[in-house]
Amino acid sequence: MNSPFSMQDVVPVGRFFSMGGGRVGQYLSTRVLSVRTPFRRYARSSEVCYLGFEKFSQAQKFAQSLASSGMRFSVQKSQVLTQFPYEIKLSGDTETARRLAYWDRKDHDRAIVASHKSAIAA
Repeated sequence: MNSPFSMQDVVPVGRFFSMGGGRVGQYLSTRVLSVRTPFRRYARSSEVCYLGFEKFSQAQKFAQSLASSGMRFSVQKSQVLTQFPYEIKLSGDTETARRLAYWDRKDHDRAIVASHKSAIAA
């Protein structure tokens, strides 16, 4: 039997973990990772968030909306969010990442409820 959960479902959302080099990561959702350096001076300015995408076209489309908002970011092949092939590295604006994570968690919760309902109906 195939599980309705993928590898993306097993990330520790909400937990802090060490990423080495004084960096601390926290998954805000399955596809949004916040990375901080809490023990460094001026750590607030060095906060970055990574947003994961399955397709490059999805990342490009989202990057266009970030660019129109004047945000600092880069689109790259996955280096931190290894469960996704592409990621956007968003520098400095963690509030946007938190809002995106909120909506991502909502979408994820709806998908789980839908999969449970279909499993019960089967």
